Amino acid sequence: MNLIAKTTLFYLLVAVLVFGIGGWVTYHVVKTEVTKETDFQLYDEVQDVANDVRDGIPIEILRRRKVGIEHLGDHLKIDTFYRFSDTLAPHPYRAGEMEPYRKLEAVKEVDGSFYHISITDVFIESDDIYDVVVEILWRLFLILGVGMLIASFLVTRWLLTPFQRILSSIRGFNIKQPEPLDLPATSTKEFRQLNAFVSAMTERARRDFRSVREFSENASHEMQTPLSIARGKLELLQETQDLDQEQLRLINDAQNALRRLSKLGSALLLLTKIENHEFRAQREVDISAVVNACLDNFSELAMLRGLPVKREVQPDVGLAIDPTLADVLVSNLVRNAIRHNQEDGAIEVKLDKQGFSIRNTGAPPSIPTADLFKRFRKNQQSEKSMGLGLAIVKKICDTNQLEVGYDFQDGWHEIKVKFPINV
Repeated sequence: MNLIAKTTLFYLLVAVLVFGIGGWVTYHVVKTEVTKETDFQLYDEVQDVANDVRDGIPIEILRRRKVGIEHLGDHLKIDTFYRFSDTLAPHPYRAGEMEPYRKLEAVKEVDGSFYHISITDVFIESDDIYDVVVEILWRLFLILGVGMLIASFLVTRWLLTPFQRILSSIRGFNIKQPEPLDLPATSTKEFRQLNAFVSAMTERARRDFRSVREFSENASHEMQTPLSIARGKLELLQETQDLDQEQLRLINDAQNALRRLSKLGSALLLLTKIENHEFRAQREVDISAVVNACLDNFSELAMLRGLPVKREVQPDVGLAIDPTLADVLVSNLVRNAIRHNQEDGAIEVKLDKQGFSIRNTGAPPSIPTADLFKRFRKNQQSEKSMGLGLAIVKKICDTNQLEVGYDFQDGWHEIKVKFPINV
């Protein structure tokens, strides 16, 4: 639910509450006013009855007017009083139905004689007052509701147009673009403040991105130079005569460490580039050709370790992914299946339009399976593994809307990569 709909709904709920309280107050105010006017009318009628008695009109004739009158005598010493009350009386037109009436009782002195006079009448019923108030408020609420809906979706939409343009500009923002974010001009103070904040935030993000990218590229490049020099020096030292076996072992260990450090730098740089979305899928890649080429490249290594590779690769499977990332994804999974296999083991590879899966035999995982795709988490703590292969696979899948999962069952490790449905 968008902001306009939520605002409209909130105002309608407030209107229901206000109209409900207002209707209750209106009903009682109108009823009080009607009762007051009815009492005034009954009072005037009592005066008229007293005047009719004074004029000599017989009591029997006055009683025909729904007036109750009794002669109390000439020597009754009592003050004149008026008593108003509510009562029930038969409906004049509906047989057997009672309705509320207003009643006035009074004792009046007429030419020295005292008379008890009672008049019962109704001018506006309470039910009629209630129906009128409800009908008026319902119509007003309907008009107000329609007006609020029109105002919300027209006036409010017009007021929020700059906000929608700002959102559109933010959605199209690319942290790698050289130009600053182009935000629409507006005369609204709050939107101008939002523009200033978004501009400053995106500019800071672009500046930080450039700094991090330059640092990672420079660090990787500069690190490779001394590493190459060190490896060259060690190779020269290794060719020196009169070196014993211990010295040769130390030189070999140093070369392995430098080689691992070089690979680590390259892997971390690749992860950084993937996280910064520097690889874009410009077109569909024939992932079938990538898988077959990768399996051919690693076939000799698998044969040296005595690992038969069973492949079921469906031809002409396309996937929208950068070709470099596709090769890294498949290569890491195949290399991982070979490296973490067992003697007399096997590897099974399957590719179709639903996804890519690779299975290999091996010992049960020594760490929680949920941690296998984290950086520097290595199964069985293999010295030859840097713990970044599956982390790179996970990052490639995340940035390309692919699902990757791991399962171990009956001595088989299986990693599945599910392709999008529209592949």
